[in-house]
Amino acid sequence: MLAAPVIASARPETTSAAKNAAHSEKPLDAPTRENVAKLLHPLAAGSRLARWTIVQIDPVVNGCVSIKVRTDDGHTFDLELLARDRTALAQRPPAETERHAIFVVNGGNGWATTQEELGLAAMTLAQIVAKNEREVRLSGLLTHAERIENHGDALLVPAEGPG
Repeated sequence: MLAAPVIASARPETTSAAKNAAHSEKPLDAPTRENVAKLLHPLAAGSRLARWTIVQIDPVVNGCVSIKVRTDDGHTFDLELLARDRTALAQRPPAETERHAIFVVNGGNGWATTQEELGLAAMTLAQIVAKNEREVRLSGLLTHAERIENHGDALLVPAEGPG
């Protein structure tokens, strides 16, 4: 006998605990530099993130927080902190927390392979964000798809072609 699988997430929670949790959730915090700093605490420019150094943390711009990171051999790369997208077709970043997604800026289109070292930095940053996101609910962050939709002309570099 075959039975259809039960998909619990297809139906919203109706228990009193779920309703209380939804009503007791902290309101969104303004996307100020101070609140970005709280979300990323104890990180700041010049601090160490495991084997990497934080060079710069930008405020929320175009729906994301950009974090410039330097390796010990002097190479720099950027990580982007965005809102997590739970839709089925969303781009999957190297690291996610309950509320956030951390992407590596590698010039890819979502299908490019992320270098392991950069992905590890994203995962390490996610551990810090996960510890702080219960206390800081930053407004102004977009999902990857929303960011491309709303700011794609500022983010996407057109491919060079003939002519």
